[in-house]
Amino acid sequence: MKLNKNVLFAIVSSIATLFATVVSTSACFWYLYQPTEPKCLSDK
Repeated sequence: MKLNKNVLFAIVSSIATLFATVVSTSACFWYLYQPTEPKCLSDK
């Protein structure tokens, strides 16, 4: 079975878009995590 260039590019771009969506979603979840600030770095 021989794949057309356009079909191959469509498959690769779909996978890349899905991967980018997963990475951006996980980055948003990591952004919501706020650890407590150490006392030595506190301004108070």
